[in-house]
Amino acid sequence: MTLSFPRLLAIARREYLTTIRRKAFVLTVFGMPALWTVLFTMMIKLEAGESARALRNFHTLGVVDSAGVLAQAPPEIATPIDPGPGQHAAAPSQSLHAEVRFFPTVPDGDRALRAGQVDQLLIVPPDFMATGRLRQYALKSSLFSSSHDSPVAPWLVRGLLAGRVDSERIERAARPAEGLSLYRLNRQGEFELKDKAGELMDFFLPLALGMLLSIAIVVGGQYLLQGIAEEKESRILESMLCTVSPEELLVGKLVGLGGSGLTMVGAWVVMGSFVAAPVAMMARIHVPPLMIATGVAYFLLGYLFYGSLMTGIGAVSNNAREAQQLAFVFTFMNFVPIYMISAIIGHPDGALAVGVSMFPPTAPISMLLRLAAPSSAVPWWQIALSMTLLAGAGWLAILGAAKLFRIGLLMYGKTPTLPEMLRWVREA
Repeated sequence: MTLSFPRLLAIARREYLTTIRRKAFVLTVFGMPALWTVLFTMMIKLEAGESARALRNFHTLGVVDSAGVLAQAPPEIATPIDPGPGQHAAAPSQSLHAEVRFFPTVPDGDRALRAGQVDQLLIVPPDFMATGRLRQYALKSSLFSSSHDSPVAPWLVRGLLAGRVDSERIERAARPAEGLSLYRLNRQGEFELKDKAGELMDFFLPLALGMLLSIAIVVGGQYLLQGIAEEKESRILESMLCTVSPEELLVGKLVGLGGSGLTMVGAWVVMGSFVAAPVAMMARIHVPPLMIATGVAYFLLGYLFYGSLMTGIGAVSNNAREAQQLAFVFTFMNFVPIYMISAIIGHPDGALAVGVSMFPPTAPISMLLRLAAPSSAVPWWQIALSMTLLAGAGWLAILGAAKLFRIGLLMYGKTPTLPEMLRWVREA
């Protein structure tokens, strides 16, 4: 593959500057983060404290004690309201106070529930002590209708033990794990406290890094796909081929159009860093420099692989819509590790995680998820092997895309089938 670097750089510069000067590009760079910021802010404000509000709206519990085991149960449910991670520190001091009303029969309790005299109805069957089965009814689906951690559970414990055990022991039995602190082994070999915020970050940090890398690769590849397909459809490429070779045009567009996509993602990262930096400091989130360097390397290799595929697809497609349809399969493969995130993060050294991190189409995202998983230790040789396989696949993709590019640019009409494209790659 003989290339003229001056012509190659001229093509790359032209594609890059033309793309970033478009109004749609500028609007996407600044408008998309602003839109998501507004949407997430609204969502957080609407959802913040929703469980606490639901608890505060829980005023009366109706009980039908057919087993006769709750005769000494407290007449009121009193329990602190846990606001959940991320809520205001003063919120845990709030408490729930709900009245308990007993009914002699189930029909009596049912009528009270339907009339709105009670918010929930608890049925204790005669065989409760033997089976442990309970029935709870609500007019609307709420936090209490399906949650095993509802305020009703501690109240049941207090009612079952009242008069049989001292009050202090009853309170501990009602909430035995309330003061439990879980310590985990971190990457430095030291035990650290794991709280609710830490549990959320164990999941969302790898997810955020994986999604960012996936979006970056897809955005760069989509700019290549759309640019080539649109220019082929408008016959501009025929004029360009009079002065440059197909290989120079391929590499120039790979650098120029891909660079515009990288600029967009880079701008999003910079803007997101200013917003997320204070939150990351408060949550004590630390991303090792080695992980950042590894992520950049995987990004470049992943872009080389997917960008070459998108270039070949754009060359053999008749229009942009057809190119998008053909590229869907490859775009989906890039996001496959996101669907497996629980298995990869939960077992970063498992066979599934190792396998998808070695398979070139899924390697960039999978390996980053493994590296970001808590308490994971990925051997260096696996990272080296994964990068080698991805680099080899990227080089083969460039060679194949160059052959498809050379043949497919001037072809119009029927879109070639996969066997035909493979034959072109072999014979070109």
